[in-house]
Amino acid sequence: MARRRLHVMAEWGDTFPVWERTPGMNVGGIDPAESGLSEQLVQDLIAWNAQWEILFAAEPPGTEEEQRVWMRAGRGLAKRVGLEIGGDVMVTYQP
Repeated sequence: MARRRLHVMAEWGDTFPVWERTPGMNVGGIDPAESGLSEQLVQDLIAWNAQWEILFAAEPPGTEEEQRVWMRAGRGLAKRVGLEIGGDVMVTYQP
């Protein structure tokens, strides 16, 4: 069986920004209730995605510094996903 692959990426209209990318599995958004992640991490991921929609939908968009802070937060969340899921799972991140 292929190594499990999860991808952290913000998306318009989706509240939970973790995606299944494992070859041979249904690729797409993951149900947070079935993700195996702690409630705190689920809420942090949802808040991060909501912040993205605000930062990048604004006219003008958020400042460069706000965007950098948001991107760093995403990297940290992706690392937390990997730590909580554990095992032989590859977690990637795309700002």
